Amino acid sequence: MSTRFIAGLALAASSFGLLGCSSFPSSYGLDAPNASMVRQTCNEIMGLRTGPEFEACGGSLADTVRALQDANLTLQADQACSEQGLVRGTAEQAKCVVKFRRAAQSAMVANADVPAVPAAEPWQSYFSMSQSQQAERAELSCAQIGLHPATSGFWGCVSDLRHSIVNIRPDTMP
Repeated sequence: MSTRFIAGLALAASSFGLLGCSSFPSSYGLDAPNASMVRQTCNEIMGLRTGPEFEACGGSLADTVRALQDANLTLQADQACSEQGLVRGTAEQAKCVVKFRRAAQSAMVANADVPAVPAAEPWQSYFSMSQSQQAERAELSCAQIGLHPATSGFWGCVSDLRHSIVNIRPDTMP
């Protein structure tokens, strides 16, 4: 009986490991298409496959994606409220923006168009790249999620992305 008990316990433990604690790719708090784009960008452009550096890359880019989504939603709300004749800078207009944003967030559908990650150079590990290549890949990653190099947000994204990796692995930057 004790052999049967141990065998049953081993089966239960392995089932728990397979079903209960399975490691699924992180969504980084994003919808599935955006999370997939972030993971693909970290892999194909940044040259990271798995591990804490990959997760740091994903977290950093996801923060930027959320900031972009928030800024776009606020811009849409501001435009919609202005079209109603509300004057920018007034309390009424500000309340309209808040209400618009809340309604839009409730009604958002996960079918947002997400840009495809462009074909990059052949995959190369981030850690085998020169400093110049690492910087270029960080810039390409931030451009991939929708930031333009002429904006300050672009350079903040590049800096955050590079520093998120160096905080995990200090030997990646001078």
